[in-house]
Amino acid sequence: MGNLPLIGIMVPNQRQRNNILNMYQRYKGELRIELFSFTPKDINWRKRTIRGVCLKNNTCETEIFRFPDAVYNRCYRKKKKTIRKLEKYIGKNKCFNAITYFNKWRIYKILSSNNLGKLLPSTSLYHPDLLAEQLTTNKRLILKPSYGSLGRHIYLIESTKDNIIKVYQDSLTPRYMFDDINLLLETITDLIGKKNYILQKEIKLAKVRGKMVDLRILIQKDRHGRWGFTKGISRVAPYNFFITNVSERIYEMDETLEMLVSDPLKRNAMIQEIQETCIKVSQILEEKIGLLGEIGIDMALDENGRIWIIEVNGKTQKFIYHMVNGSDCKEIDLIYKRPLEYASYLSQT
Repeated sequence: MGNLPLIGIMVPNQRQRNNILNMYQRYKGELRIELFSFTPKDINWRKRTIRGVCLKNNTCETEIFRFPDAVYNRCYRKKKKTIRKLEKYIGKNKCFNAITYFNKWRIYKILSSNNLGKLLPSTSLYHPDLLAEQLTTNKRLILKPSYGSLGRHIYLIESTKDNIIKVYQDSLTPRYMFDDINLLLETITDLIGKKNYILQKEIKLAKVRGKMVDLRILIQKDRHGRWGFTKGISRVAPYNFFITNVSERIYEMDETLEMLVSDPLKRNAMIQEIQETCIKVSQILEEKIGLLGEIGIDMALDENGRIWIIEVNGKTQKFIYHMVNGSDCKEIDLIYKRPLEYASYLSQT
């Protein structure tokens, strides 16, 4: 074991060390690496050792490890101070997923400066004056946190024909109603506090049996360090919901596209476009924000069959791939194995 590449999986807290280690160990197959998990607090910088967890005889045991040859970062933080410090000892670009907590406004600015801009909903950094102005031309706007995940604190704001402004959260049952723009703005200020939010023009998503759907695409690097498409799934929102994070059901992407696009040639061309677009997104973001190994990209078709990039996620939560049609998705082994293959590749470069 001592001659094998030593790969560390960095997680945010000790509760996750065992669970995450067990999951990745289960799917690593014949990959010849030594694997352990640790938290930033487990690092002893003075001794250049890490108190981590490894598996021995199917049991998690705590040991003291040397610094690893490569690190797979699953510690979701805004700053990459620990990553930078580790790389001073183990080498530059040996820790991937340098940033996992993506700022949606920054991601939008990066992608919109390329020809991918045409695939992004029109987006602005939130300001009360801007919301008031945009409601005069865009009757439905999405307000979401710049640093947000799991669909939390997302609002749909609608200006109706009779000059009533409705605010929805999750479902299309109004949470607030106003006939005064100033009351709306005061309420929004109370809701979001001092956090940065973005405003997006609403995309009218395609529906399956009257329920909104989107696509979650997982893009990962392989054993050769190249970006590739690993998995596409589709989330179906409950009836009368405008977000899919609260999913009624999760399908294979191909199943949903068959329901939305009847022509096989058009459907195959769309799948190829989705895959190529996602790989390009990955390459562009990596150039701007640091070494990455995997990202999740939320895409959708609108009512006219046009493809949109809704948002990009650095926190690739993988529980969702265990819920496809009520069980593990077809490529469940690759989803866990590819980051380890890429870590092994980094350890030898």
